[in-house]
Amino acid sequence: MASEGEFQTESIVDHFKENTGLSLHEQYMKYHPQVLSDFGEELEKMWGRKWRANTNIGKLRLVLLHKPGKEFLSVGKPTPWPPHESNLAAWRMSFKPDLDEMVEHHENLAKAYRDEGVEVLIRKPDTNDPPYQVKAIYTDDVCHPAVYGQIILRMYDHVRKGEEPPTYQTLAEAGCPVVGMIMGKGMAEGGPIGWLDEKHVVVSVHYPRANTPQSELTRANEWGHVQFANIVKTQDPEVDVRLMPGYGTRLGASHYALIDRHTSVQDPKTLDPYLLAWMKAEMDWNFIVPPDEVCRTFVTRDERRIVVKRGPETGVVLEPMKILVPSGHPKATKWFESIGIEVVEVECPTLVGPRNSGSIHCAAGSIIRDPEPTSY
Repeated sequence: MASEGEFQTESIVDHFKENTGLSLHEQYMKYHPQVLSDFGEELEKMWGRKWRANTNIGKLRLVLLHKPGKEFLSVGKPTPWPPHESNLAAWRMSFKPDLDEMVEHHENLAKAYRDEGVEVLIRKPDTNDPPYQVKAIYTDDVCHPAVYGQIILRMYDHVRKGEEPPTYQTLAEAGCPVVGMIMGKGMAEGGPIGWLDEKHVVVSVHYPRANTPQSELTRANEWGHVQFANIVKTQDPEVDVRLMPGYGTRLGASHYALIDRHTSVQDPKTLDPYLLAWMKAEMDWNFIVPPDEVCRTFVTRDERRIVVKRGPETGVVLEPMKILVPSGHPKATKWFESIGIEVVEVECPTLVGPRNSGSIHCAAGSIIRDPEPTSY
């Protein structure tokens, strides 16, 4: 592709030479050499900020939230996707939303971040007619940090498809570089993708649904995950990206249980043995096994139906050993504090489980974080 000025037609008068003493070619050669530089090293200079969040425990500086809007008024009406039913299950809801209540809980969440010195970026509203994006509150699913900048992912099902454009527009207006998108038939959501540190990231197949065994869908998952890995490896070839077959966002999702560098609150026996071996060998991982009285018991969402004890939710890590969690779990809070973790609680029950389908971690898109501490 030709560059500016490269193929200018010859003219009788060389205005460049006449006015500057140098022809255009001579100007290029003397003053305008090609500059070899690294995109990541120029982030702050060219893009205004250090748009990096390739860690889940570095101090959180900028978080992406979505304010509940008119989409929740559509619940109870036929869905705009097949089979166009109007029941709560069709909307993946357990309750008929009270928009005022949800907005109040969103404001609680936004205030909690701001009180901790975190800048809050609000995703653009749903402009569909009728609006339907009732899961857009889970901003961590739609875009995810690469080594620097954000990758726009590609959602799995009808209720989430369409969240990508307003997320992209929000990031672009904020000045955040979008360094890639999942293309073709690829699919990827943020829940199964987790940075364990700046050099190690896991990407796992989402938990099985009724249609997952279809070969095309399996390949679509894998293709989306490979695309994510390729973008990351292009930015930093040293990053170890592990594509994990298996059972997705809950069983073994260590990035949902972090409290400090290479430290998570979970029983290592719940992890895939190969993942566990990798974490220990590569990162000397520290597992803090929580006592039974603060654990939750659940059954895995696959044909094995394994009963697993999951530790208390560590929510969003605000900085090492400091977490933001939903209120209402005093035993867990007391235990966290007993092991030296500072806990910030926020009332937001309409946004998170058990009333809603996601967690406070899902509802927080990490856009800028400080680097992880490396002194320990």
